[in-house]
Formats: sequence, C-alpha cells, structure tokens
Amino acid sequence: MKILHTSDLHIGHNFSGIDRSDEFEKFFEFLKQTIKKENIDLFIVSGDIFDVYFPSNSALKQYYDFLASVDIKTIIVGGNHDSANTLRAPKELLKSMNIEVISGASDDYLKIIELDEVVVVAVSFLREGILRKIDENLSVAIKSIYQNALKEAKKYGKKVIATGHLTAYGSVLGDSEREIYIGNLESIGSDIFEGYDYVALGHIHKSQKIKENIYYSGSPLSLSFTENYQKSMIILDTSIWKIEKIEVPKFREFISLNGTLLEVSKKLEELKEDSFVEINLEEIVSSSDLTDMRKINPNIHIVKIQIPYTPKEIKEEIETLTPLNIIEKMLKDDESSTEIVNIFKQIQKEVEDETGKISN
Repeated sequence: MKILHTSDLHIGHNFSGIDRSDEFEKFFEFLKQTIKKENIDLFIVSGDIFDVYFPSNSALKQYYDFLASVDIKTIIVGGNHDSANTLRAPKELLKSMNIEVISGASDDYLKIIELDEVVVVAVSFLREGILRKIDENLSVAIKSIYQNALKEAKKYGKKVIATGHLTAYGSVLGDSEREIYIGNLESIGSDIFEGYDYVALGHIHKSQKIKENIYYSGSPLSLSFTENYQKSMIILDTSIWKIEKIEVPKFREFISLNGTLLEVSKKLEELKEDSFVEINLEEIVSSSDLTDMRKINPNIHIVKIQIPYTPKEIKEEIETLTPLNIIEKMLKDDESSTEIVNIFKQIQKEVEDETGKISN
C-alpha cells in the first residue's frame, strides 16, 4: 500500500491581494499526476485545507473540483485555519466518494478507519473546548485521545497511522505559521504518539522529521518569502515501510532583492514572469525613483519595498507631523482617504469650536 501525505494546502491564499488560484490549479494537476504515477492507494491531508475560516466560492470550487477528480481513498482532517462547519457541510456526500472528512467539531475530531493494510487514527486540530471536557491538563487530554485511540486501533492487528495538526516539540517553525496556543499550551511532546507506526503531521510549513516515525510533510506552496525553499510531499510504502519525499515544482518564485537602486534595477530585468518580489534598498531614494523602478519589469509583482531610515530622520519626521499628516500618509493609496480625512477635519473643527484651539 502506498500512502501520500501532505498538509497545509491553504486553498484561497492570496499574497498582498494578488490571487493565486492559477498556482493552486497547477499544484492540483501535479498532485493528480503524482497519485497516478506513484500508484497511490491512500491520500492524507493533515489540516489547513483552506487559508481562512470563510473561504471564497472560488476556493471552495477548487477544493471540490479536485476531490471529484481523485479516485482513491482520501482522509482529510481539519486544521486551525479551517472552519469545522465548512468542512463538515459536504461530509456525507464526500463519504460516498470514498473521502473521509474529520472536521474538528466537538463531536467530529477523531475517527478510527480500518483499511486493507493499516488502521488510521484520524485526528483533527484539537481545540481547547474539546480537550477540557477530557482533562483540565491539556497535555494529559491530548495524550489520552491518542493513546486510547491507539488501543482500539491495535485490536485490528495492523500497522497504525495517526494524523495530527499541532506543534510538536523539536519542530522548526517559520514566520508564516500562525502560532497554535491551546489554552497556554504551545508545543506537544512527541511521547503522545508512542506506539504509532507513522504519524502524518500538519501545521509546520517546512518538511521535517521529528522522530523516525513522526513527519511533517510541509506545505506544498510557499506562503511567504522565508519559504523560498524546496517544497515536498511524503510517500510511505507500507509493503517495505519506506518513506520518501516527492519534490513539488515551484509554480511561482518568491524573490528577495538587496542592494542599491541601480543594482536592484538590473536584477529586476532578469526575473521570471509573475514572481513575487520584496526589495530592501540600501540607500534612500525619491518616490519618483521607486515609481520608475516598478516599471522596469511589468510582468512581476513587487509586493514590498523597504528603504533605510536613521533614528534621527525618523525623529525629525515624527516631530514635524500632525495627526492629520499621519492619516493622510497612511491612507495615501486608499480609495476612501478623502472621506476619512474630511471626517477628521470635521472632528478637529468641532474640538476647536468647543475648546477654542486645535490640539496637534
């Protein structure tokens, strides 16, 4: 039996307001090809199916279209980004398509699934309300869930696989994962998985091994500039109990550029179409220079430009600004800026009428 493990799809993710649906389409096509090429029997997604609690209609469509095209046993568990209600809504319909969904609701966070060669203890992200009904000590509650389920799963006399969406001790986080605090509990000891043959974890976006039997697959798409490394998924072949990583192609580049205006401008000309770019300039430049720089390669997305400021310059600028100046600067590119500025001016006038002066 061959099992494909991935997680943290974050369907519907956009970057600085830029739609990424085309990347997800390319990834899903790659995923379908991998399932076919590698003769996958079981597909596991360990949480964070969507990027937000209330995904857009287009994100939902991509999710359903993909599931409708996958003709193998599939197990999906909810993550901390997922709405249990959203995942649960089509649960019975998807079950008829050989797709098991464990949504993360208070009555739908654990299911033991027997398959031909293995038993899967499918556990979603465990919210505090679920755990406190089991034990006030949240670590004890989590361990109780996994160990009690293991006892039941062992009765089938097969290898046992678990899923989880959490932060395990020893894992390396990036800066794009939302910290999971369950009460005051941030990380979970790997001893909760003692006795399991393989643990398919989600939440951490970098693929990594915690112990010989505990793996994060990582997210298949980069979600920040710090994730500009090779992405992968994990295949477990239970016939020989072999674990291997399958590299996921980069469907879009995340590029960080550093240097002077001239140096960065030259590099911009060479970038691939649709790349996301952040720029850290080593010199102070004018707004017209920045405008010209943005025009160098119209086929890329410059999402961030940082220019140096000295503490003295910041202090001098702040000392010369009024609250109105600050609001005007903050709302420079906002369509509602004029209306908001006018409201602020009206408030200032009312204060002046009441006190005889305007406070800056």
